[in-house]
Amino acid sequence: MARLDPKLDFVFKQLLTRERVLLGDMLEGVLGKPVGEPTIVDTVIPGERKDDKGIALDVHAILGDGSRANVEMQVRTPRTLAARLVYYGSRNHSAQLRRGKGYETLTSTSVIAWLVEPLFPELERLHVNFQLRGLDTNTLFSDHFSIHLLQLSKPPVRSPLRLPCYDAKVERWARFFNARSDEELDRLAAEDPIMKLATQTLDDISQDFDAYFRAMRIADEIALDKIERAAVRTEILTEGRAEGRAEGRAEGRAEGRVELLFKQLGHRFGRFSDATRVRIESATPEELDLWALRVLTAQTLDEVLVP
Repeated sequence: MARLDPKLDFVFKQLLTRERVLLGDMLEGVLGKPVGEPTIVDTVIPGERKDDKGIALDVHAILGDGSRANVEMQVRTPRTLAARLVYYGSRNHSAQLRRGKGYETLTSTSVIAWLVEPLFPELERLHVNFQLRGLDTNTLFSDHFSIHLLQLSKPPVRSPLRLPCYDAKVERWARFFNARSDEELDRLAAEDPIMKLATQTLDDISQDFDAYFRAMRIADEIALDKIERAAVRTEILTEGRAEGRAEGRAEGRAEGRVELLFKQLGHRFGRFSDATRVRIESATPEELDLWALRVLTAQTLDEVLVP
């Protein structure tokens, strides 16, 4: 069977949970620090009340220093993604604090989202790190919460604040997810032992009959969603063009009536003031129609424009 797309959320999760060394390498690259051997924990955060829904995370890991990381892949970037990442991350962070424990027991939480569609198209960089910092001073308020966006459509930019080895790890993972052919993956596997293990693990998942067809079903759903969204956009554009043409015709008719009234008034009463011109140009269609009738019988300009 052909290699599955590692960007499919199901394949992405399988890849990182089957071989924890892969998850560790990715986390070290994104977070820019050694993480030890991550522990993969239950990916469902219970609701605060009995009727609340739980939160299912793609990959939830506790690192060697006790800090937490949520890792996910998003093929689509909905409008609500930013709010959802904050909500999921903050719920995961607060879930650490059990009754009887103090705030000093809290450890940092990092949300890591790989995005096929960029959340911030204007930011021309692969890795964007958001933290709690002062808007005016850039002073770090707390290192307890951060959100890392990995925008796969954007180029890698080396950070002067990070060691080159960490940026290189992120770039290799971006190349792995962006690979368009088996040849690209094979070349990447030949360059780095972690990428070789990632490619071998992807092959194992692809040869798993149940995993393969589950992933194919998800891929079909994504493809159908793209078709439906494209159809909606086309419908909106078509309606917008029709409305625009209608508005354009209405504006054109109004401008034509204004010009005709100018000619009629000039023919009957001669030159008129700029104030009168502005008043006519700002008139409603009903007023223009009324004045066009009055100009036929009125003796003065004031009789035409009287309210």
